[in-house]
Amino acid sequence: MGRLEYRTLRENIADVIRMKIVNQELKPGDHIVEAELANEFGISRGPIREALRQLENEGLIEYKRNVGCSVKQITIQDSYEIYLMRIGYETMSVRLVGGKIPGDTLKRMEDILDKMKNLDAEHYDKVFAHDNEFHGELVKMVNMPRLYQAWCTLNYGSVISGYAENIDKKYVVSRQYILHKELVDACRTGDTKSICRAISEHYMKTIRHLLKEQGISEEEAGFCMDFLF
Repeated sequence: MGRLEYRTLRENIADVIRMKIVNQELKPGDHIVEAELANEFGISRGPIREALRQLENEGLIEYKRNVGCSVKQITIQDSYEIYLMRIGYETMSVRLVGGKIPGDTLKRMEDILDKMKNLDAEHYDKVFAHDNEFHGELVKMVNMPRLYQAWCTLNYGSVISGYAENIDKKYVVSRQYILHKELVDACRTGDTKSICRAISEHYMKTIRHLLKEQGISEEEAGFCMDFLF
């Protein structure tokens, strides 16, 4: 029998609001009204407020005094900074274990990879959950709660690709397995440099794709896209 996952009302509401943002029902700059959400879900404002606070911590919405909450405007610079920091935390973990990824960590990553392989565009919302779950394994393996907590503050980074209005959901879903299998293959090598390079390239591929979509060259962006490990 599979393990039942307990989720609080706050977490469920946060998921719904998050997907409203991803699916462009709530667009960058849109004001979020607690009363309207409470009426939509048929609940009090308390859980709504808690969910909005969680999404604020994730960086998806922002709160301004006397104005309230609105969907945050995410820029290509934000994307780059988020991914740069995720690279730092994940490669730090790899270095701490000397490139020798624990067998149970690899097994869980492979299990998540199987979930990605069976995804379709209808379940586009699962892309972000699986991505964070997969990368989280690389950080959790060193058993440093503060490191993992710091990484978690950036785990909304994988949602950024969902902000694009003309996003090809079928393409995004189909690429998940391919891109993450490359990471699993690198992790199997046990070579620190190879794994760190694969992690960096994994994230920078997304940045390059975003730059291309916006018609910005790497030179114009001024981003460092290549890291030596």
